[in-house]
Amino acid sequence: MPNDDARPGVSRRSLIAGALGLTAATAGGGLLSGCSGKSNAGAAAAGAGEAAPSVTLGPKLATVQYPEGYVGPVARTLKPLTTEKVTFKIVVKQDVTIGDWKTNAFTKWLEQKTGVHIEWSQIGGTDDDVMTKVNAMIAAGDIPDAFLGIGFTRSQLFLYGAQGLFTDVGQHIDAYALNLQGAMKDYPETRKLIQAPDKKIYSFPGINDCFHCRAIDGRGWLNVDWIKQVGLAMPKTTDEFREVLRAFKKADLAGNGKTIPFAGYNEAPIDPFFMNAFLYDPGEPWLVVKDGKVDVAFDKDEWREGLKYVNGLYKEGLISRDVFTADGDQLKRYGNAPGKPLIGGARSNYWGNFLDIDQKDPNARWRQYEACPPLKGPNGVQYAAWDYLTVGVEVAHLVITKKCAKPDLLVQWADAQYELEAILRGYGGPKFAWAKKGDLGINGKQAVYGFDATWNSQKNLNWGQDNPMYRSQDFRLGERVLPGDLTFEKPLYEQTKERFFPLKQPQEMQFPPVTLDQDQAAQEAELKTNLKGEVNQSFAKFLTGQLDPNDDGAWNDYKDRVSKIGVKPYLELQQAAYETYNG
Repeated sequence: MPNDDARPGVSRRSLIAGALGLTAATAGGGLLSGCSGKSNAGAAAAGAGEAAPSVTLGPKLATVQYPEGYVGPVARTLKPLTTEKVTFKIVVKQDVTIGDWKTNAFTKWLEQKTGVHIEWSQIGGTDDDVMTKVNAMIAAGDIPDAFLGIGFTRSQLFLYGAQGLFTDVGQHIDAYALNLQGAMKDYPETRKLIQAPDKKIYSFPGINDCFHCRAIDGRGWLNVDWIKQVGLAMPKTTDEFREVLRAFKKADLAGNGKTIPFAGYNEAPIDPFFMNAFLYDPGEPWLVVKDGKVDVAFDKDEWREGLKYVNGLYKEGLISRDVFTADGDQLKRYGNAPGKPLIGGARSNYWGNFLDIDQKDPNARWRQYEACPPLKGPNGVQYAAWDYLTVGVEVAHLVITKKCAKPDLLVQWADAQYELEAILRGYGGPKFAWAKKGDLGINGKQAVYGFDATWNSQKNLNWGQDNPMYRSQDFRLGERVLPGDLTFEKPLYEQTKERFFPLKQPQEMQFPPVTLDQDQAAQEAELKTNLKGEVNQSFAKFLTGQLDPNDDGAWNDYKDRVSKIGVKPYLELQQAAYETYNG
């Protein structure tokens, strides 16, 4: 279904590294001279001493159904934004699903509705390749009017914004972005999350309130058919989980000794699934907040207890031997093995990571697996590692540069994509229909829209999730589920609501998405990389027994290593950024 997870963005490490190397190149301001020769109107946006023109939204479409109390985007008639031809140059990343941005169906529809023409510059390659080309473009001064879907981090936006390269769009949002203004009222934290430390806004954001994504890092799956066959129940504690895996192995339900009680792979870190039974583990970079003080989880005694537990599982052959080395293809080979299932469970974000999803087959294998609830550890710890902050409000969907002569119009163009039909077409395509009165959504309330079953079978129809959008929780859950539909979205929502939401940690424990200034980013880059490497490598060694978590010497040596890398200065940087964020 269309409510899938966002594709990975550009490498954050590449972004920071590139930005720090470009300070001298941009400081002179030479690359900011001139403006897009394609903007026929040519006039600058309303600014100092110039009154902003009045902006109004089109009338609501009366035929669209909404559930009672609905909070989210509304269907309106989109009005042309300009009566004269205006062209903007925008850099995007090539994507096989999006296809050619010039001929894409949503590109054509949006231009027809808004009157704004885009001249696309499409960059191919891996995320790192794309960032290398973006950095070269910036260093040469050959910048576009805007970047769309390039995953600039908050720190990157602040760095380039402070240099005068990226435009502060805050005033334009306040003057022209009526749809975004409404969304920010629905999500009051939005402005705080998109502002840089200087209180300026250097990108037009997206809002994607994916309910099930908030529990994504700690989610694992178990085969409930297997659980029934061995006469047990879905485990609730670490002891019960061990007993279930032991029973899977003993019964050898795959046959011929091929049973893998619990599998994992290198794209879904396994620590948040297990360690939240011992202490709050939000996942990499393992930062937590207690009483206003920033700390790390990976050097605590409770972390060591978790290491002892997973090491015990591995020793008994209950965790796959390639849990750290298998890639997504290998995990799917396990999940899709012909004949009987091979794996009793897996650490992954959703079913589609470890087996194929056939939503039309009521007996499809993926339906045998359900989300394992967060486990309760021996001391009663039981966290769902809920993501309150980094899921929902997303920066850098559209970044406008100083080359843009009409940032006010480009902000209106972005804001038009917050309209309901534009959202549906932008990430799903034209194969949608408005729900009828009485149609039910994922959450059992009145549905708002539905998609044709073949919506994703063609390419070049939409922009994936690269464009600005407003997908509130009510919007996402308003997708129609007809009687007999076998969508995975409904059970994913229900299992998240029933098993994870009640066990979420207090919000104040989560370290927020802070912004680092140039000096902080320079100091953090090496510290973060080295700490990440040490913690991940040592976790793997402790789990597999290359290091013994029961050995005081091995544990103390590990703590000494992370201390020497620089945990203290790393935390000082994060504490300063945290206080700025809350200031």
